[in-house]
Amino acid sequence: MSRVSVYCLVEGFSEANLVKRLLAPHLSRHGVDIFAPMVTTRRDRKAGKVHKGGGASFQPYRNDLERLIKQWRGKPEVWITTLMDVYALPSDFPGRADGYTLRDHHAKAAFFEGKIHEVANELGAPRFIPHLALHEFETLLLADVAALGTLFLDKGHEIQQLAQDIAAFPDVEAINHTPQGSPSNRIARRIPGYDRYKANDQSGAINVLEVVGLDALRQRCQHFDAWITRLELLAPAETIMT
Repeated sequence: MSRVSVYCLVEGFSEANLVKRLLAPHLSRHGVDIFAPMVTTRRDRKAGKVHKGGGASFQPYRNDLERLIKQWRGKPEVWITTLMDVYALPSDFPGRADGYTLRDHHAKAAFFEGKIHEVANELGAPRFIPHLALHEFETLLLADVAALGTLFLDKGHEIQQLAQDIAAFPDVEAINHTPQGSPSNRIARRIPGYDRYKANDQSGAINVLEVVGLDALRQRCQHFDAWITRLELLAPAETIMT
């Protein structure tokens, strides 16, 4: 076996761009080729359309996990992972109510990852690495708030206010998952155009993260870093490019 392939089931366009533009070039140098299939939330057979991303139910994620597991079960060089937000999990996500009572954010992520791993085991996944982001994609944007200035050139004051809002958090991944305190809502509250911008330009946020750089994101986001480290270690040492 030489190179390893990883299929990362992602929640939406932002997560897909993160995998394709930040993780894929980095992991390729470690002998790992990563792909980002997006969850299929609805199939309109009459119109011939497939709707992807988001979704209020966990069932589409389970369906796509089952499809990927069946497709690659006999391939020892293929792994499956996930990239979903801890924030606003589908109402039927396994253990959702119990997990949200946990105060420690790393314990919360571990609890939910354990639950989705149980699902993967039920589906017969031999090679599965669960990952849920603390607490959502926008956490990475808050890892270096000043870099938002490359996206919102006229919002210097608002970005400073946002930096003050989160200054009390020693760990950016601890910024909570409540509707008032989640990373995306904190950004939108200070920069009202953020939601509209995100909806119209799926690449803008990734442009910001590319400015920050993957190394800096890993230094400031422990849970995110641990996931990437696990992916880096999947391939044999002889496939790593120096």
